[in-house]
Amino acid sequence: MPFNLHEFVASPSVEELDSFKKSEIVKVAKYYGIEFQPLMRKDEIKRYVLEYLVDESILPSTVLETAITVPTDNTFELKRLEMKMNKEIRLKEMEREREKEEREMQMQKEKEEREMQMQREKEEREMLGYWGIRCF
Repeated sequence: MPFNLHEFVASPSVEELDSFKKSEIVKVAKYYGIEFQPLMRKDEIKRYVLEYLVDESILPSTVLETAITVPTDNTFELKRLEMKMNKEIRLKEMEREREKEEREMQMQKEKEEREMQMQREKEEREMLGYWGIRCF
């Protein structure tokens, strides 16, 4: 059923309010002069509308007990996930840095081994030349 503000105001119900989109709940809140922040979630604005309707005795107070579910605040969970993700990123960066250092150390070791091998070969050639032994 399409949204009709005047029909809702004439006969408000929790069920109908539950079926509204955020933009429709905003229209209801504005009609009753209920102050809210535009960035508020739909459930928060709906809670303000229901509280107003109960305060004005338009709806019975029992609707607050059954209709309003406290929205979960995901801020903490989002922050926890962000911290976990940042930790994983740092660990991966540390692992890459460690692997890079290991590769550099391995390359340095291989370079030193080659230099040592070349030095041994040079010394062997010099020794052979000293003793007058020719290598063919």
